[in-house]
Amino acid sequence: MSKQRYKAFQNKKYYLAFNTFPKTAKNVSKVYHTGFRKWTSDDMYNYSIVLGTARVIFGIKRQCNDVCCG
Repeated sequence: MSKQRYKAFQNKKYYLAFNTFPKTAKNVSKVYHTGFRKWTSDDMYNYSIVLGTARVIFGIKRQCNDVCCG
């Protein structure tokens, strides 16, 4: 059985993560389907590319205010 591996690097402005996952993860969530995906979270603009069982996530951190950071 293969394990999920995750390694992330970040500084004050950017976030970069490398993720490998088992093939069965594709049956659980669309985030593991091959292709490009972009979304906005409370603290970042995120972009990911999935090829096979590997995913790279790049994030640009947003300015935080009372609404997003509570």
